[in-house]
Amino acid sequence: MKGGKTSTNWSLCLGIFAMLLLVAGTLAEGGSLLQKILFLIGAPALGITAYVDKQKMFTVLQAVATLGAVLAFFPSVSEAARYCLMGAVAIVGLAYLVRRGYFSSDRWGWLGSAGLILIAMGFATDPVSSPLLFGIFLGVGGLAVAAYSAISFFHYKVRIAVMWLVLNVIFSINPILIFIKSI
Repeated sequence: MKGGKTSTNWSLCLGIFAMLLLVAGTLAEGGSLLQKILFLIGAPALGITAYVDKQKMFTVLQAVATLGAVLAFFPSVSEAARYCLMGAVAIVGLAYLVRRGYFSSDRWGWLGSAGLILIAMGFATDPVSSPLLFGIFLGVGGLAVAAYSAISFFHYKVRIAVMWLVLNVIFSINPILIFIKSI
């Protein structure tokens, strides 16, 4: 994993804007049209920032988040189909990282990968019928990504990682509260 400067000022500005949209979406009413739109715009925008900055793990994470945001607009898709789609995108993302030799340069990549898989499963889980699983998947997954982001920022000096750190700490709060209420 390379650290250092963000590739361009426009991508940094886009990333900050996207992070603000995603934070607003996290704080919006769960399942509302506003939340869905904020996630649909924010997730791929943050993915562009990661891609421009050559941050492969964050790019893959945002691909998973983008598919989750798209699926939110299709409530009639069965939970089984959601698990298949989200699992497939997580597997393809991990295969991409393995093929690119990502894990040989980032010894903490397993932590980001665990977060990626858990978040993918969380996006596939119905919070109403399975609040315990929803809370575990998204809460723990978000915290794993936050920890990975903290390592990326403090250890590898990847400045844009602070966006994923802040976002995933905030993102994890509601699922953790749902988990606590369900036990």
